[in-house]
Amino acid sequence: MMSRYTFRHNAKKMTIACGILAASVLFGASAFAFSDLKGDPAKAKINALHESGVINGVTSQLFAPKSKMTYGQAIQLIVSGLALKPNPVPGSPSKASDYFAKVEDKSWYASSFLIAVQNGLPLDKTVNPNAAVSRATFAQLLDAALKAKGDFPVTLMYVDIADGGKLSAEVSSSLQTLLNMRIISLENGGKFRPDDAVTRSEAAAWVHDARAFVQHMSGTANNGDDSVSSPADIKVEKAADGVNKVSITVGNLPNPGYGLSISKIEFGEGKKAVIYYEVTKPGPGMYAQVISKATAVAYLPEGYSASAKPVPGSYTPPEPDSPQF
Repeated sequence: MMSRYTFRHNAKKMTIACGILAASVLFGASAFAFSDLKGDPAKAKINALHESGVINGVTSQLFAPKSKMTYGQAIQLIVSGLALKPNPVPGSPSKASDYFAKVEDKSWYASSFLIAVQNGLPLDKTVNPNAAVSRATFAQLLDAALKAKGDFPVTLMYVDIADGGKLSAEVSSSLQTLLNMRIISLENGGKFRPDDAVTRSEAAAWVHDARAFVQHMSGTANNGDDSVSSPADIKVEKAADGVNKVSITVGNLPNPGYGLSISKIEFGEGKKAVIYYEVTKPGPGMYAQVISKATAVAYLPEGYSASAKPVPGSYTPPEPDSPQF
């Protein structure tokens, strides 16, 4: 009798435990969502960064999207969001306090400050990690972090900033770059509010889009997913008996200096051929800043269907109406 009661008691406990586990599986994602993002335009981007381990809230439940972002939070966000790595060179500091007067080596942001200065981010030695960072300064730091990641091609068209008359040449250049990349945008009347403190929501949105920019340009945005369509256009026409000519065209290139080359062709089952192409960068010289196309040609045996993919890790242009990567 005791054994039956014990079994029933344990079975009841097991049922409760399984119910809790099922609830955790079903509702785990939403259980850790921030509760103060309703109506925030950057909600999806903030959650995406949080799920990727890039950003945290001020508590486990609150993100405080309208709060001013401090330098400590900003540097941590930029370094983590763009995955900047330590880059020590002869004469560079080996710990944060070697360079920064107000950054303690045991602080949670110390390693990010060290990585930031090693990667050329323009930070003053006397910067206060607890002070609010302006929108203009955050944009300049983000632009510097992007430059540390690589020399990415960008079509630059001058954008008039209504309240940018007193900005330094360095800050103006950063804003122009980020505006052309469509990482940042102007508000009503063409204003940017450069001197206002950047909010946690604004900063997260900009870093999210800068992160997407880097992933797209480095060919890692799709995470190896072969189901993603290629941005190339394919035209097949008969070249000779038993041979087809396949023209691969890639558009939305920053200028006419960009070209296209065929790297390899993989022949698979069912008479399917995958043509791998690579966008080639311009040679020395000046080029008109106009959106251009480039075409390369391959030849296939008649009867083969053709598809095209960029070489993994190579540059691929954005879709026409997407952010200017």
